[in-house]
Amino acid sequence: MNKYHSSISRRDFLKSLGLGALACGAAPVLFPARAVHDLDEIMASPAAVSMRPSYIREVEKPTVDIDWTAMNRFDYSKVVWASGLQKALGTSQYLHVMEAQRNNRLSRLKANTPGYTLKDDAFVNATYFAPTSFIGPTTNQTPGDLGVPVYEGKPEENARMIRAFMRFHGAAEVGFVELDSLTTEKLVYSYDTGTGASQGLKLTFSDATQASETKTERIIPRKARWVIVYTIRMADQLVQSAPTQMIMAPTENAYNLKSIIQGQLQLFLRGLGYMGLGEANPYDSLGSSVGFGIMAGLGEHSRTMHMVTPVYGVRQRVFKLITDLPLAPGKPVDFGVMRFCRICKKCADHCPSGAIPKDTETSWNIRGDYQQTGIKSWHRDEAACLTNIKIMGYSEGCSTCFAVCPLSRGINGTIFRNILNNAIATAPSLDKAVKMLDGLMGNGLNKNPDEFWDLDLPPFGWE
Repeated sequence: MNKYHSSISRRDFLKSLGLGALACGAAPVLFPARAVHDLDEIMASPAAVSMRPSYIREVEKPTVDIDWTAMNRFDYSKVVWASGLQKALGTSQYLHVMEAQRNNRLSRLKANTPGYTLKDDAFVNATYFAPTSFIGPTTNQTPGDLGVPVYEGKPEENARMIRAFMRFHGAAEVGFVELDSLTTEKLVYSYDTGTGASQGLKLTFSDATQASETKTERIIPRKARWVIVYTIRMADQLVQSAPTQMIMAPTENAYNLKSIIQGQLQLFLRGLGYMGLGEANPYDSLGSSVGFGIMAGLGEHSRTMHMVTPVYGVRQRVFKLITDLPLAPGKPVDFGVMRFCRICKKCADHCPSGAIPKDTETSWNIRGDYQQTGIKSWHRDEAACLTNIKIMGYSEGCSTCFAVCPLSRGINGTIFRNILNNAIATAPSLDKAVKMLDGLMGNGLNKNPDEFWDLDLPPFGWE
């Protein structure tokens, strides 16, 4: 293995890896006790280690049942958040829903409704995405440009290095998945989504040595066998603004940060001599975020069909990137979520559209062409979900289920959260009591969205 202990300054070292001036100035935040001289010291940092509570068990297969033989790579443009809603509703009803969205937004603005005032509307729509691309930026030098060998490390060391890099740049949790043609490769979409709701480019695995793209196709070399999966937190207090449109602010801000972090990660991998193949648009278009997150061991599947993590519940967004840098894959975890969801049903009780099923048991039956087959889950009626969101005048979010989930409630690390998480993970007989205890804390929804403007929040609203 080649390691380079260099005498160059920390600033020059980090810049050579594509972190840039901003990252260099922020380095003491992640490494406050000492200067960072090389990759070995980055990998030795506590930020490189995934510290998990003892009640989280690694398991050989996810707690949600998956039939890989019934699963095929999915066309992302079919999901309701792309073109699937229009197909599910029919053109006439879809146009009616879109008209209702515009009218209801304006009526609330004119009525100065809390959570929908002009100030709130401007806040939600102050969205900026850095440019994103499949292959990524090419503004830094590669090892070939410098005349040195590519970086080489053991998969476990590489995983520590990537985790440290990602935590430095704002990722909450980081995990890794190895692609297998019979299983996890099916989580990569067959097509992404194009402009508007149109079908995007075909995603093709190939024996090519380098990634490439044309007007119709993106080539993923088969030597790129690893997926980096990471989460970005949502602002804790603003999640409780559901179901007003202000919930879109922490949602969009996570995507804002992702558009920056993805480019930084692609530059870092390029500087080491490897490829980083990311989302070609600001949203989710490369593969199943929830599927990869679960296979990486970041969290469990839930009644809402979102991934629940031990620390943040559903208060995060999940992203991914494919690379040829060898990485030690994680394993699925079990900390009681699927079992608790059978009892709790709080998200289904509060869902304003009735889209979340209240059945105790899961099912293989999907709701429509907009959902992936081969997953035994509580399949949310996503067409009803998004229709309600639009008719109510929101942008693309309601997130009531995020706010009321007991595993998303309370500040991380508090006695309340620790007791709740431990009970759910280790004492199934207490599930009903845990739901009752959570109910005593309220329903998780903010009755006065205007309170946000008077809060003294930490950066990004992360408590």
